[in-house]
Amino acid sequence: MPLTKAVSYCLIEDSFEAGKLAMEEVKEKLHGEIPDFLFLFTTIGHDTKEVIKGIYSAGSSIPLCGCTGSGVITSSGCDEASRSVGLMGIKSKTVKFTPFIFTGLSKDVEKPGRQIGNKIKSLDLPKEDKKLLILLPDGLFLSSGPFLPAIKDELGYHIDCVGGTAGNDYHITSLTYQFCNNEVYHDSVAGVIVSGDFNYDIEVSHGSKPIGLPKTITKASENIVYEIDNEPVLEFLKKYWGERRFSNFGQNLNLFGFGQLFQGKGYSQDIIIRAILGFEENGIRLKTPLPVGTQIYMTRRDRDMVKEGTQYMTEKLLSSLKKPDECAYFYFNCSGRASHLYGETEPDVNNLLEILGDKDMIGFFTFGEYAPVGGENYFHNYTGVILGIE
Repeated sequence: MPLTKAVSYCLIEDSFEAGKLAMEEVKEKLHGEIPDFLFLFTTIGHDTKEVIKGIYSAGSSIPLCGCTGSGVITSSGCDEASRSVGLMGIKSKTVKFTPFIFTGLSKDVEKPGRQIGNKIKSLDLPKEDKKLLILLPDGLFLSSGPFLPAIKDELGYHIDCVGGTAGNDYHITSLTYQFCNNEVYHDSVAGVIVSGDFNYDIEVSHGSKPIGLPKTITKASENIVYEIDNEPVLEFLKKYWGERRFSNFGQNLNLFGFGQLFQGKGYSQDIIIRAILGFEENGIRLKTPLPVGTQIYMTRRDRDMVKEGTQYMTEKLLSSLKKPDECAYFYFNCSGRASHLYGETEPDVNNLLEILGDKDMIGFFTFGEYAPVGGENYFHNYTGVILGIE
């Protein structure tokens, strides 16, 4: 039996009323039926607890999972408004959605990974069941290195991981929030274990191009890089960016990054993108550790390549699914691919919607993305990830 799903997109400022209206619209689109599961994405201006209260006032205590983003994405459009809500309700007799949330991500990033592995094991899922893990962690923790390996180590086998890290409006004092049922936390990882009889596909695209020849990291500690090809990293960046851009360092972080050499995976440009977050003790801080010996390119994002990559991956996704008109779609798109790149929110998402049409889709603008490439799970930056479940 196919999934039954419905999406609501709401820009009402009152948090309780926004949740209530979104749930009422989902129920209406499901012809009065109550969904088995809810995916909820909001922007940081909403009081998420009030949004969830509003949702539950219009429906029973349905299992729910989601997070904040720097913007909300749906098949009806997208925005980076301070108060927006996207809600997807799903019903299925063959697919189970099990939500979870684990806290303390910044203290020990490995521990929540092991807790997730244990959670999956505790479900005692039949071997013949398909399994997929949707991850929605806090986007402000610095090092993603041990997180994904800890899930696999504890679980004892590979499970595809897809998703995005929660975002905010870029205010320094803002937190990001993750939610599971009626619990709302920060510094945590929320997520959903999808299991049962279903089919899915995941496609990924970054839209960055390498500059020059590959270089080698020659001095680094955890997620701080100090030297590249035995040259101080700041001098290296100054050479590639030029004096003018380097003097406006923060303003150019969104255009430039590192491309970790990623050969033999059949992935775009043979590189996986690593964002530069800022200065750190004569070095630069990255989201993901790059150990000594890692080969990298300097990269620059190309607006046309981003849109072309989005179009290509969406077409590829639709061609791989058996019944694309009956799928539920999710788009986890880097916040740096919205107004920070184009000056407006919509260009990349509009390219996706031109191909996807009015099919039910929900997502958000992230601070980092998760997706498998070549049978292994990776953390990505400046990347778009689309998931289809049928």
